[in-house]
Amino acid sequence: MSGTMDKPIVDIGVACNFAQSYQWWVSVMNLVLNESRWGDVTINAIRTVGSALPDHNKNNVIGNFVKRNALTDTNRTEVVKGFLDGRADYIFWLDDDTAPPPDAITRLYKAGREFVSGVYFLPQPPYHPIAYVRNAEGLYHPVVKYPKGALVQVDSVGMGCALIHKSVYQKIKDEHKVFVRTTGSLAAIHKSQIKNPVFTSHKKREKPFVKAGYLSEQVIPQAPDDDRTFPFYQLEYGRTEDHYFCELAENVGIKPWLDTTVVCEHWKMQGVNNVQHEKYELEQEGLE
Repeated sequence: MSGTMDKPIVDIGVACNFAQSYQWWVSVMNLVLNESRWGDVTINAIRTVGSALPDHNKNNVIGNFVKRNALTDTNRTEVVKGFLDGRADYIFWLDDDTAPPPDAITRLYKAGREFVSGVYFLPQPPYHPIAYVRNAEGLYHPVVKYPKGALVQVDSVGMGCALIHKSVYQKIKDEHKVFVRTTGSLAAIHKSQIKNPVFTSHKKREKPFVKAGYLSEQVIPQAPDDDRTFPFYQLEYGRTEDHYFCELAENVGIKPWLDTTVVCEHWKMQGVNNVQHEKYELEQEGLE
């Protein structure tokens, strides 16, 4: 079922940390009120999971029990579980320290992409946008000197101001198979990268090893009675969970877009936006 008068239905997803600035709450209320009154989308639910929420998150629209000490990747995955079980067409990810403009969701929706993000910035020098491209070695570098008022395809974005259609998650899930590592953690592998034979058990447990430049590790398919949610977000290899998700999406032919008309503030003790970023760039070039 689609939204009111053919408006798309949107869930707002927040993976909470310890506390939020009062300025952030003002921006969230402005966002919801503005989109509800004048926006081109229908807000369905605010889905939040976080380590600091009291009473097992009983006041939040999430239909499952969540441990209070979960990390950000687990929190995001649990939010997605509620989103996929619900009626929304899109999820709008909003970090609890990112303040978007009041029409952010509508503007991202009008960009016409299934995965699109607004611009927000690292809250300390060099204040670069939290959007990245990869170099020839596969390492991520922040997008700097980005074109203003444009829609730019990138390799990875943060989840602080991102609108993602439900079909992206469904396609990722359909085209990947989940395995269990020797540590017990989950790994999603694209089906094109799985070569037979696939073992459901190993006679002897071996530690991961490197041979001829490849990391080898024993894995087994996730068992049917293992009720853990598909690992859309993972904190691993010293990287944040947004890189992991963007790579899963890229596996199925979907790369994120950056809408540079949607500029957010990133709140810590004070707001950070494009002003700090541009000032830092000028200082580095000796122009200020």
